[in-house]
Amino acid sequence: MTEKKPSSFRSPQQARGRERVSTILDACARLIVLEGAAQVTMHGIAREAGTSIGSLYHFFSDKQRVLEALGERHIESLALITNQLLAIEDSVWVAQSAEGVIARLILPVLQYTEQHRDLVSLIFPLDGADRLSNPDLRLRIEGIYTRVLQLRLPNATADARQTYVLAMIGLPMGAFQIAQENSAVSRRILIEEIPRALTAYLKALEMLHM
Repeated sequence: MTEKKPSSFRSPQQARGRERVSTILDACARLIVLEGAAQVTMHGIAREAGTSIGSLYHFFSDKQRVLEALGERHIESLALITNQLLAIEDSVWVAQSAEGVIARLILPVLQYTEQHRDLVSLIFPLDGADRLSNPDLRLRIEGIYTRVLQLRLPNATADARQTYVLAMIGLPMGAFQIAQENSAVSRRILIEEIPRALTAYLKALEMLHM
């Protein structure tokens, strides 16, 4: 197991400092969407954020630390979505149609991704750097999907359900990349086609294990 490097991000204690950091991260996110993460520079971030390069370096030692902080902010937001899913009672998952289940499971994440277009670039970085690795969050997401499939597919074996969970989590990933490369249809892919495909998959599984 690789040891996590210490962060070179100076977390501000005062509200004004936190606001400046938020402005910097927002600027970085916009540049990622416009130029790609590989083309983003510290000077570019400072210009986009309307701050001095010295102020930027006060909080971040280099571009990688900015990107990591942006990734951490996304992880925190996704964790909030996960907490909301964890709070849904079993009876709701059982009573919902397949369409309703998929809408509850995936639409909040897809809508967040559509609103934060830089997220896909951080998930699939061209430089290979892993800035969104959070094993705890992934385990919680897998746990939610496992719980839902236990309720929806009581006749399936545990091994089969685990395979289905991994497929349901993995299937949208390829669509994320396609959406990133085809901005003209990205919203339709994210908000319409991914739920449609997952709904069809869940219906097929329910027919298989009736």
